[in-house]
Amino acid sequence: MASIKKIPFKVSARTARLIGRENIATAKGAIIELVKNGYDADSPISIVFFDNYYSNLKNEISEDFFNELQVKGIDKDLLLDVYEYNSNNFKLKNKINDNVIKDFKNRLSKLASLYIVDAGEGMTQNIIRDNWMTIGTDNKAHNFLTKTGRVKAGAKGIGRFALDKLGSKAEMITFFNPENHEKDIDEDKMPTPYLGYRWEVNWEDFEGEFKTIENVGAQLTGIQNSSLSKQLENILPKYILSKIPDINSFKYGTVLKITELRDYWEDYYVEQVYTDLEVLVPPRESNEFSIYLYSSLTPDSYGEVLGSLCDDFDYKIIAKADDKQNVSIKVIRNEYDVASIPVEFFSRNSMQEEPYTRANFLKGFWKTEKTFSQLLPGYQEVDRDRTFNDIGLFEFTFYYMKKTYTTPDAERFFYKSISPSARKDWLQKFGGIKLFRDNFRVRPYGEIKDVAFDWLGLGNRKAASPAGITKKDGRYRVEPENVAGAIKISRLTNVNFEDKSSREGLQENKTFQIFKELIAAIINIFETDRSYIAREMRDYDDTRFSDIRSRQEAEQIAKRILEQSREKKISSQNSKITHVNPTSNAADDLKDKHLAIIAELNEKKDEEIERLKEEQKVLRGLASSGIVLASFSHDFSKLNSRLESRLEKLKKLISERINENDYNGIENRKNPFYLMQSMREQDIKLKSWLAFSLGAARKDKRKRKQLFLRKYFSDFKIDWSSVLNDRGVELDITNIEDLDMRVFEIDFDSIFNNLLVNTIDAFNSSGNDHRFIKVVASSTSKEIVIDYSDNGPGISKDIDSPEKIFAPLFTTKRNPHSGEEEGTGLGMWLVKSIVEENDGTVKLLYPEQGFSIRITFPVKYKR
Repeated sequence: MASIKKIPFKVSARTARLIGRENIATAKGAIIELVKNGYDADSPISIVFFDNYYSNLKNEISEDFFNELQVKGIDKDLLLDVYEYNSNNFKLKNKINDNVIKDFKNRLSKLASLYIVDAGEGMTQNIIRDNWMTIGTDNKAHNFLTKTGRVKAGAKGIGRFALDKLGSKAEMITFFNPENHEKDIDEDKMPTPYLGYRWEVNWEDFEGEFKTIENVGAQLTGIQNSSLSKQLENILPKYILSKIPDINSFKYGTVLKITELRDYWEDYYVEQVYTDLEVLVPPRESNEFSIYLYSSLTPDSYGEVLGSLCDDFDYKIIAKADDKQNVSIKVIRNEYDVASIPVEFFSRNSMQEEPYTRANFLKGFWKTEKTFSQLLPGYQEVDRDRTFNDIGLFEFTFYYMKKTYTTPDAERFFYKSISPSARKDWLQKFGGIKLFRDNFRVRPYGEIKDVAFDWLGLGNRKAASPAGITKKDGRYRVEPENVAGAIKISRLTNVNFEDKSSREGLQENKTFQIFKELIAAIINIFETDRSYIAREMRDYDDTRFSDIRSRQEAEQIAKRILEQSREKKISSQNSKITHVNPTSNAADDLKDKHLAIIAELNEKKDEEIERLKEEQKVLRGLASSGIVLASFSHDFSKLNSRLESRLEKLKKLISERINENDYNGIENRKNPFYLMQSMREQDIKLKSWLAFSLGAARKDKRKRKQLFLRKYFSDFKIDWSSVLNDRGVELDITNIEDLDMRVFEIDFDSIFNNLLVNTIDAFNSSGNDHRFIKVVASSTSKEIVIDYSDNGPGISKDIDSPEKIFAPLFTTKRNPHSGEEEGTGLGMWLVKSIVEENDGTVKLLYPEQGFSIRITFPVKYKR
């Protein structure tokens, strides 16, 4: 019989990449994993420092910075492929090969470093060898409490491989607290003289064919005479050291340094990390763990990461579940101005029951107790797995915040006044229901702009039941974009909620699914309460204002008459009966006809009113900037008058003491007369912008008067000359017929300013060396025709119907990082609206290259 042997598994060195770089979803998630390590080490603080000053692509750099980049290893030829010398500085070229810019960005990213610092208990040599260097160690799974009683956030034993996700090389400096550890010993069990260790690894060593994990190692060096605070003095800039309390007293802890970063850390992405850290821990009063983030690129932009407590809400729910499946629920009402609600409202029969009495409203909250079975009635009877037993303790805090309301609704429902913009900003940053385990957020639940933002499916609930708040059947459902909240669970009490190995969320098992249903059922208590009150307030309002309601009912009747008239007309057209019914009543037919006409006119009136209201909202917002400009026009005018002469006066005063010829042959950057000339050119640009802005707000532009087209476009070209010259754009107005029109000049400004701005934006994204805009004005016996064209990229091919560009809020301008819309979408809509208000027409032309539009006005506007 053949002998049976046990053979060991071999683990490929590539495993480190699989559980690090390829397993952790995002760089942001990797940073959070490393911050959690500091929390698990009982640190009171975590510091994240991006040393990215040299690693970002800048539009303009100085000579000194140019030379510094060469010292740091950027090839001069590559720099000159990207920048060109201009006025003592190097400016980014307008046209750069895509491969060159990609290579340059990759080189720049290698100049950045990322530091993550904690002041925890540190690691001895034995811990580094047995725990830190062991893949998937179960140390935290068994020893899940820290020395101070914290529940450790990590459990998988793979968090340190987040280092590989961030960069090719990693270095760790750690100083251990001897009071929290056994005596430090080496691999031979001999005591060591060290206070800490330096650990270094190159993750690229794990690459290669046929390598196994035991053949790849890290370098460990003992440190004898140093401390954490001394190391931080050499790592962190002085401005950071001065801002963090007690940093000089940090004796023990760990510094992680990641270099040759795999991501391009410009400020946009650093800000995203800061935002993620803001919601990493739930808002709370205690300050047992502080997080700081800094960036050398923007040293004044960041600092301590502070969560946000919500005190401006309409409704708040606090729910706490115990180990017996009981949930205590407190519903706090903050939506209503109770003092303004008439006492007689509470005398209604429906308002005599708890929790809807006046006493309940004055108290501001009410409480109830529910069991899991009451929240999900009928489920326990059909659940053979007894899933309720697996859920455990949890706490849930929920906020509802409407972003806006109409004045009629405020009066009908007795709403408190709110700040819509403040609420919108807060929800944009902290909105969504987030899940926290042992005081650390479980990503990506509730994350803004993530598919898991609405992980509870509130949007689907709303879509399935889109009823309004006053619907009698009580099927009101809340919108996910108007809520925020935090759910707290623990590894100790919710053992069936298992992490995914990617550290991105929990495993979607049955227990977790039922848990989500319970949370939705708790939210439904708020929905029921709010909709019940709204229905009663609506009925009360209808009773008080029945006369006004009668008019609304009359309008509804008119609409029904119109519908009936249309049905009759269709029926008549489809009828095969050609003779007139002799019994028909001619008077009744005439009456129906008149009623139908009235109803149709009423419907058109309502549609026109709604359209004008929406347009008024848009125009009111656009007018605000003009009002502000007009308010300070006098001050701007005085500033504008000084700009032209101030440098000449300064040059004259200096010339009395210094001879300009003495600076012949001197470098421009050291020549005061050259610098004054550069400043004067900047003043001229500023003066032209001020003149343009002040001219746009002139009162006479808002009067219908004689407008000479040649003079108008000549002035238009002068106003925009500074911008056009800077961007190398030629404006051709040589084909303007000698015409004059009786129109509002401000209307022409709105039309052609918007067209020109769109063209300039289009040129910025195109590679045209020769950029031109052409305006042609001519007339016939019937109309005045103005053609505007440019040689830019034209209308985007992504737009299936070019006429969409005239729709309000339609835009193709998007954020290059996130793809979000950035344009207002109002420019071309304004062009079309203004032309049509002047009885004109707008027509898109389709040249072989560029963009072209024809604007036509009737000859009656010709003088």
